[in-house]
Amino acid sequence: MKKIFIISFLLTVHLVSFCQTILSGSEVFGKERKEGFYMTLNIDKKYIEKDWSLYISKFGGVSQNKEIFNISMANLPDISPDPINLMSKVISEQKVKTKVFASFDLGGGNVVAENNRRYYAVEQLFKDFYAFAMQNEDVRLADRDADESQKNLERVNKTGNKIAKEIEKNKREKEKLLKEIEENRLELEKLLQDQISNKQDQENARIALEEKQKAASIVKTRIK
Repeated sequence: MKKIFIISFLLTVHLVSFCQTILSGSEVFGKERKEGFYMTLNIDKKYIEKDWSLYISKFGGVSQNKEIFNISMANLPDISPDPINLMSKVISEQKVKTKVFASFDLGGGNVVAENNRRYYAVEQLFKDFYAFAMQNEDVRLADRDADESQKNLERVNKTGNKIAKEIEKNKREKEKLLKEIEENRLELEKLLQDQISNKQDQENARIALEEKQKAASIVKTRIK
């Protein structure tokens, strides 16, 4: 609820200050320069192109050629009861700054100008598009944040799974080492027992040797 309020508040601020962003100017269409109006939005051109085409499609069939979006017989009753030749361009000003220009040709060389009574209807059209584009941008940003959060969740989950696997691996290695330590302990005990037996064998062998040597000495003495 708080996030919705903030978005609504920011949108209201944008709309309040909107009258300062619509300007009169001109653009070349083919070989002909057309007078009209424009505004700039801090939104990437690729999104504005999509939004603008969708927005003006309700006025008639849109003919698009690269950055030019035209409706030869636009139905805009608030501006004129007769069909209007709506000629517009979506131009990239900077990396994330886009200019939207529109010329409203009423026919017979009559184009809506800033001092014309129809100007206010044109201004409202731009205001409505501004609100439409900003709303879509808010949705895109929210989706982007959600995607980033999803990726972050997947990343930390992946790290968690990796840690869990390392813990299991460590446990297995510990069990293996403990088993090897126990085997080593048993082997050492056996070796110590073998050593004791060997020392006894050595002592027995030494005594047997001394006895044999004594016996041999006695035999030699008799012979002499």
